[in-house]
Amino acid sequence: MLRNRSLCPPPGAGIKVDPTDGGFQALDQMANWVRFADSKATILTAGFGVLVTMLITNAGTIASALREGCLAALVVGVLAVGAVLAAAWTLYWLVRAIAPQSAIRYSHLNRFAWPSLVNATPQQLLQHAQRVDVRTDIWQQVVDLSSIANRKFDCCGKAVHGFAALAVLGLACVAVATGLTG
Repeated sequence: MLRNRSLCPPPGAGIKVDPTDGGFQALDQMANWVRFADSKATILTAGFGVLVTMLITNAGTIASALREGCLAALVVGVLAVGAVLAAAWTLYWLVRAIAPQSAIRYSHLNRFAWPSLVNATPQQLLQHAQRVDVRTDIWQQVVDLSSIANRKFDCCGKAVHGFAALAVLGLACVAVATGLTG
């Protein structure tokens, strides 16, 4: 038997929906993406510390290999310089990824963005809350947080490439230096 669909109300018909529905969830999701990017950068920083510790621990071996002769010095020297450059690249992008991101300039108050509230008075905030719909502030903060998350993930991506280069060059440098001096 076929039902007449025109007599059936659509799902959710007659239910009053809060106008901010979705805004707070989106705000929470964007904040989670920012935290996720920070977590990735923190884990990468720990790995970076391990690799740098390995290089520092083996600095004597690398220095000895540099004194072994022309070919040995050239090979180990190129690997060491590459590792140092990769370490500098990685550190630069890790710092940019982890650094607090409050540089978004606000020309007006936003009740969800602490940088816009730093110099605000309670009276200004009350007036803002009366004048500006909460949805406007929510969605602006969602956009701002997505921009911050994008920047952090971009920095993490660049740091990952440097980390990979550091791992390959650093391990090769230590292995070759150990082989030449051992």
